[in-house]
Amino acid sequence: MWSATIDVDGPVHLAEWGSGPARIMLVHGLGGSHLNWMRVAPQLTRYGRVLALDLPGFGLTPVNGRPATVPADAELLDRVIERTCTQAVILVGNSMGGLIALTEARQHPVRVAGLVLVDSVLPSPWRRRRPAVVSLAFAAYLLPSLGRRLLRHARDRLSVEQLVDGALRLCAERTESIPADVVEAHVQLERLRGRLPENDTAYVLAAHSIIQALMHRVRLRRLLRGVTVPTLLIHGERDRLVRVDAARQALRRHPDWELRVMEGVGHVPMLESPHRFLEILDEWLGKRGLGTATPPGAVHPASVAT
Repeated sequence: MWSATIDVDGPVHLAEWGSGPARIMLVHGLGGSHLNWMRVAPQLTRYGRVLALDLPGFGLTPVNGRPATVPADAELLDRVIERTCTQAVILVGNSMGGLIALTEARQHPVRVAGLVLVDSVLPSPWRRRRPAVVSLAFAAYLLPSLGRRLLRHARDRLSVEQLVDGALRLCAERTESIPADVVEAHVQLERLRGRLPENDTAYVLAAHSIIQALMHRVRLRRLLRGVTVPTLLIHGERDRLVRVDAARQALRRHPDWELRVMEGVGHVPMLESPHRFLEILDEWLGKRGLGTATPPGAVHPASVAT
């Protein structure tokens, strides 16, 4: 993995794997970073260079006065793609990153050859009850000041290891399936980020922006209807944050899309079950004619920058 920083109204960190023209762009979710893709990105280099950006306030990208909202992040993503990609890309977004990717595909379809929504934020039937911790968090983020106080309280009370463990347990169905070195990479990144108040503010404002999008269901469904590029839904059957019912409902409304449900997997299937995730993605890309994988022996291994 190489690290690069470009200027888009301030520094934007990009993780890069492989070489040649950029072919795949990965967009993380709320509280995530480029590390969410570390178990699948090296293998995706068989299609070309892979990029994973950190959104402002997350990973290694500072806020730098930029608003951490879905519309602002979608504008930033478009400028990053314009700056770094010479051809239409396969755009892959997880959770909040899926909503951002949807916006890019709707507004700038010429830049997107194919869209992959991984446990994406989608209009939800809301028929099934969510865990109490999720419902309480949603309620708190409706009031950003309250959300910031809760985050600050958690950071003051818990160690970095406990914070990372708690986030993974909420997102993943089987945390034991995530290797120790992957967990440690997330811990080290969290330590490097420090306890900057602006990062907590970015988290809360991003969460508030997601809730606002979900509350405007007609507008959100209009956004989905406007997507014309080939679209694949990958969804963990055990996702507690975005129920699989939301993906199934989206498929009913958009029968030209495709859905693959990963059984026994939660909100971050690319971390929990990377081999199955890659099988699904490879099959879809091949069927859609969106990419020809280079034979494994011809792939240059991703370099590691220090």
